[in-house]
Amino acid sequence: MTLYDTIGRHYTQTRKCDPRIATALLGILKSASTIADIVAGTGSYALFLAEQGYRVLAVEPSATMRSQAVPHSRIEWFDGFAENLPLPDRSVEAAIVMLTLHHFRDHQQALREIGRVTGNGQIVLFTADPVVAARFWLVDYFPAWIEDLNATFLPIAELSAAIATTMKATVNVAPFLLPQDLTDSFAAVGWARPELYLDNTIRSGISSFAKFYPDELDTGLSQLRRDLDSGAWDQKYGTLRQQQQYDAGYRFVFTSG
Repeated sequence: MTLYDTIGRHYTQTRKCDPRIATALLGILKSASTIADIVAGTGSYALFLAEQGYRVLAVEPSATMRSQAVPHSRIEWFDGFAENLPLPDRSVEAAIVMLTLHHFRDHQQALREIGRVTGNGQIVLFTADPVVAARFWLVDYFPAWIEDLNATFLPIAELSAAIATTMKATVNVAPFLLPQDLTDSFAAVGWARPELYLDNTIRSGISSFAKFYPDELDTGLSQLRRDLDSGAWDQKYGTLRQQQQYDAGYRFVFTSG
């Protein structure tokens, strides 16, 4: 059983394809007709690409996640892990990895597998740089978040080097500034809307919260609630509410294909 068999039952309520992320992804993708979506979740970005005319081979190990996918004639689903993709050699021209690299058991082996199925074609990853993400104010309330970041997310320089070596390709990095009204509710969704973290539905779609010890979670939520009620959060971070975008460390890391 994967983590998301447990926490992913209501994933589609909060983890939706964000149009700004999708547009950026589309702008990065080069000429390709068939794309592998590696650890595709419920397939929100696979569905977006299918609606743009791409054929998508979506690989996802969690039956709970696959069961929530919206069917589309251009999407074919596969049960499998990134380290052992159930796809033939050179079966796609490109692969996307959308905020799932940190769930891979062995990123080097996963990259080798992606290289095999793409024939070293283009790979596009949307991920977070733990060095930048660790500056996010959420750490003040949940210090264990830093431990989770460092344990699961590769620093961008290390990730880029691994891709360059494995894929024998030049690697590009493009920052993605988060909009205030982000519709894909991953970890930094509440950068200017801290109240969102008090909503259990929002938290249930964020894997980091599922990893906290119950007392750590309760302590952090209680402190955040008190600070919002007293105005302490706004006194310290309130200027964020006036910003339209914020750099929480999210990056597109991609090859030219």
